[in-house]
Amino acid sequence: MYFDVSGKRAFASTGGKAFDNDKPAVIFLQGSGLDHTFWGLHSRFFAFRNYAVLVPDLPGHTNSNGPLLQSIEDIGDWINGVVEALDINSISVVAHSQGCLNALEFVSRHPAKVRSVSFIASGLATPVNPAIIDAAENDPDAAVAMMISWGFGQIGHKHQGRIPGNSMAVTGSKVMGRNPKGLAADLKACDAYKNGQQAAARISCPQQVILAGNDRMAPRKAGMELVNHLASPELHVVDGSGHMLPIECPDECRLLLRNFIFANNPSS
Repeated sequence: MYFDVSGKRAFASTGGKAFDNDKPAVIFLQGSGLDHTFWGLHSRFFAFRNYAVLVPDLPGHTNSNGPLLQSIEDIGDWINGVVEALDINSISVVAHSQGCLNALEFVSRHPAKVRSVSFIASGLATPVNPAIIDAAENDPDAAVAMMISWGFGQIGHKHQGRIPGNSMAVTGSKVMGRNPKGLAADLKACDAYKNGQQAAARISCPQQVILAGNDRMAPRKAGMELVNHLASPELHVVDGSGHMLPIECPDECRLLLRNFIFANNPSS
C-alpha cells in the first residue's frame, strides 16, 4: 500500500491482508539495498494470524520515493514517521542486518508503542569492508555479487531454498540490482553508525536475538556484543545458516518469531 510520510510517497507491503491499525502490528525491517520482498514468507504468516503487518521500502528504495536517508539515526526517525502517519500501536519490530541498526534507533528513541523487538543476524555496529562501499558507488554489479557471495551460506549457494524453483541468490541479486544507489547509501550509513551501545542500553521492552551459525557478514562475536548490551534478551543460534537467515532457514526463523511475538504482543 502507498501512504505519505512528511509529504513523500512511501510504500509498504502488508502480507496479503488489508492493513488494520486496530490490530497488534508487526513491522519488518530489512537489510542494505533490499526491499519489502525480503520478508514475503514471514509477513504473510503474521498477516493471516490477525496481525497488522507492515514491510516498508525505505526512501529511495524500489517503490518509495526519495531522497535516500544518509544515517541510521535518520532512518530510525523515518520509521517513527511511518508509525505516526498510520497511527500504529502495539508494535513488534522484526529486523535483519542493517534493519537491526534501524530498529535500535527507532525502538530506543520512540519506545511508547513498542511491545517487543527481534534482532536477526546483526550486532551493535556493522563495519563495512571499504571494497564493498567503493564497488557500490562505482561498480554496483560487483558490489551485489560480493554481498550475495558473503551473505548466503551453503543453503543459499546450493539453491536449496524452501520454495521450489526459486533461487534465493538470484532473487537477492535482482532486488539489490534495482536499488544500486540505495545499497551504497545504506552501506555507508551502516559503516558510520556508532550509537549502538547507547541505543541498546535504552531498550526496555522484551528483546529477542537470533544469530546465524555460519554468518560471514555479522559473525557471532558481533552478535554477542549486542546480546551483552541488551537488558535481558532471549538468544537463539540457528546452526547451518548464513547471514540471510530469514530466507535460508525460514521455518526455524518463523517458529522463533511466532513464539516470541505471540507471547509478548498477542492478537485476539
